Amino acid sequence: FLFVQPIVNEKKNNTITILAQLPVSMNFLFFKKYLAAMIILVFSFISVFPIVLGWYFLGGHVPVSELLLLLIGYFLYGMFVISVSFFSASIFRENAHASIFSLSLLVFPWFVDFGREMNILSFFNVFSKWTVTNQLKFFENGILSLQSVFYFILLILLFAFSGFLFFDFNIKNKIKPLFITIFVFALLFVLNNGIHFDFDLSESRRNSFSIAETRFLKKLPPLTITIFLEPTDSRTKDYLNDFLKKLKMVKNDVTVRFVSGKSLESEYGKFRYSFDGKSAETYSNSEEEIFMLLQELSGKKIEKSSTETHYKGFPLVVKKNWSVFLFAFYLIGLPFVLFIIYYKTNIFYNRRKL
Repeated sequence: FLFVQPIVNEKKNNTITILAQLPVSMNFLFFKKYLAAMIILVFSFISVFPIVLGWYFLGGHVPVSELLLLLIGYFLYGMFVISVSFFSASIFRENAHASIFSLSLLVFPWFVDFGREMNILSFFNVFSKWTVTNQLKFFENGILSLQSVFYFILLILLFAFSGFLFFDFNIKNKIKPLFITIFVFALLFVLNNGIHFDFDLSESRRNSFSIAETRFLKKLPPLTITIFLEPTDSRTKDYLNDFLKKLKMVKNDVTVRFVSGKSLESEYGKFRYSFDGKSAETYSNSEEEIFMLLQELSGKKIEKSSTETHYKGFPLVVKKNWSVFLFAFYLIGLPFVLFIIYYKTNIFYNRRKL
């Protein structure tokens, strides 16, 4: 929100007209402001690396692929926040209105997720799939999802371009381009929904089945799962966040149905698996029980691989010699470096004023 107030004040005080008289286009001015926000975001991420190095020198293990994926996810989220802020600053002339609008857009996904967890309305269960917080969970869990990556990119471009349309003081004939923009991006979001490429980058493969189980599942025909549980039931949440999440990374032809009404009351707690006109039921949501049921239903066996190894983890062995150095760096070295940067920057700006 650092850039909301300057832009709003420029429009409110009409000083943007002075900027418009410079020998540069409004496009370039918008780009410079957006680039400045990006640079601040990049520097905030750079500040994370000393902590990672400190953890490494202390003897901790750094899962590089997971860490990079997490940073990419939060960088995309940061760009989304920047785009929303610029859009809000472009359409409002009051700082309070722009800030409240930005905050509302950013808090709304959390509200939807809360509504889904509390099962307030069925709307929340459907819409929660498309919230930024839900898409961000893929990055947090070590899953590279192209759908989530493109989702963030489209959102960033949508708000950035919409903010660009209303950036200058001449807002005539901007409504039509805005609706065209929304229509085009809505179409792109629909197309993005058809992308199914998820890759587990976690070192422990916590989001995936074993190689043998994955081969077995890929050989199965389209699978339909009927769940006789309330969406708010703890067993449902465990099932969705564990087995079903892994299953959808392997098979794109899985259909999940929730039962309601009298059937739910009479058969509550069941999971029904169906394919090729055959079906089987179980009350268990454990992977072992489910795979046994699927093997019986398909008449196929899971062929164990002799080359597959189990993840053993990385126990932490703290190196005391490095801990003293790290404490000295963060308590003395880093503050000193920041002070020097601040001091030199002030000298530079004072000389420019003279």
